[in-house]
Amino acid sequence: MRRVVIRGFSSGVVAGLVLVALMYLAKLVIGTTPLPQLLQQPILAVMPGFVFGFLIDTLQHAGKVVEEAGLIVGMIVGLGFLGGAWAWARQVWARPPHALLFAAAGWAIVTFVLLPISGDGVLGLNEGPTAPLVWGLLFAVYGVVLQVGGDPATVTPVRADPGRRRMLRLMPIGIAALSAGGLVSVLLPRWYQAVFKAPEAGLSGASPEITPVENFYVVSKNFSDPVVLEQGWSLKVGGLVDNPLHLSMADLSVLPSVTEYVTLECISNNVGGSLMSTGQFTGVRLHDLVRMAVPQSNATHARFKARDGYTESLPLSLISSQPEILVAYALDGAPLPTGHGFPARILVPGHYGMKGPKWLDSIELASQDDGGYWESEGWDRSALVKTTARFDVPKDGDIAKAGEAVRLLGVAFAGTRGISKVEYSTDGGKNWSVADLGAPLSSLTWVLWNANWTPRQVGANVLQVRAVDGTGVPQQATASASYPSGASGYHTIRVDVSG
Repeated sequence: MRRVVIRGFSSGVVAGLVLVALMYLAKLVIGTTPLPQLLQQPILAVMPGFVFGFLIDTLQHAGKVVEEAGLIVGMIVGLGFLGGAWAWARQVWARPPHALLFAAAGWAIVTFVLLPISGDGVLGLNEGPTAPLVWGLLFAVYGVVLQVGGDPATVTPVRADPGRRRMLRLMPIGIAALSAGGLVSVLLPRWYQAVFKAPEAGLSGASPEITPVENFYVVSKNFSDPVVLEQGWSLKVGGLVDNPLHLSMADLSVLPSVTEYVTLECISNNVGGSLMSTGQFTGVRLHDLVRMAVPQSNATHARFKARDGYTESLPLSLISSQPEILVAYALDGAPLPTGHGFPARILVPGHYGMKGPKWLDSIELASQDDGGYWESEGWDRSALVKTTARFDVPKDGDIAKAGEAVRLLGVAFAGTRGISKVEYSTDGGKNWSVADLGAPLSSLTWVLWNANWTPRQVGANVLQVRAVDGTGVPQQATASASYPSGASGYHTIRVDVSG
């Protein structure tokens, strides 16, 4: 019995590999979202915020890759157990069942339990009327492969020649290898791009005042970001208003616009991290759009909904007091790239990027604050940028020569508060020197700082940097992780000095 069940499990794993490979192929061909990607949000909903924060701090861009890979493995193993259950049933039931019966059970679990939990609706109908058919075909293929792999007698005549029997015994291995190869060819380029070719990874050396668009950091909650076409898109402004708006891109572009230099930082940016970039954004003041819609007296907040399901909100009092908050539609003089939220996004200078939804679809004025996507996971509601400074040059582990000048270069940022001073230490924080500051592009951007250091001490030299914001408040020295309010502490590097 044990050997039979193990064989059934192995056949279930092979059939599961085929199903998963075809599932990702279906995404490429007709756009059906794979189950591992659909289950991302339910998993985040039950995962403690501090655990998720630890994973983000530790894994950064690799986090989503690890999550998706884990869900894929979990799905394949689950389908393996389904195959084992079928093999067991064949031994104990009076009439051995066909594998398609157990495949139908798997289909029912996915379409009536997992898909509704994921928000895709019963049978996956939220993705369209073809979704149930797609899932039915996927599990039908699973059932056929399971039957062939787990019971070769169904396709092998009793008196079949040895060569045919050998071929049929090897068939599951070939099917598994082909499916695994197809799956890897689909997933590996995207995973490699996410981990090793993130946009900000293309920059080295000193940061430029304006980050090239191709190197501007990109972070989202999605495995695959939405692609929104300008044709047919409109921004809806409604809720507690007397004059609801439906604005196409043409409508937005003829409204009075402003162009701002703004530094954006991700709340999950580590101390000294690269998830911080500066660009020139163009858009319409959010305050102007709200005023055009004529808010009702009981409206207190603006809720934002994005094409990818992301939500966020801002108090109307903040919107009216900070005219720099934009509905942005251009970056560095060109339409927003898809990864940055085309056709339009919210831009909230001085706050972490989580407050600015991309792929914006609607703005709804409401009488209460419902928070947002990341706030529901325990992240900070206000998400005000913390004062931070970092070294760009030298890098941790660089080598210098005693007696030869070393150029120290970096950036400092404190949101809309500005930077009044940057200090650096070359002896682990015992003594501090003041760095020179460049002029910021605007009151909403980072400041580039520089200094000269001539090392005297041979061996490991510990360098630190800290900043003081424009109001005179120094950067927080105590180290903390990014969850829930953004990372803090001094950026610290080691430079090895030779004689």
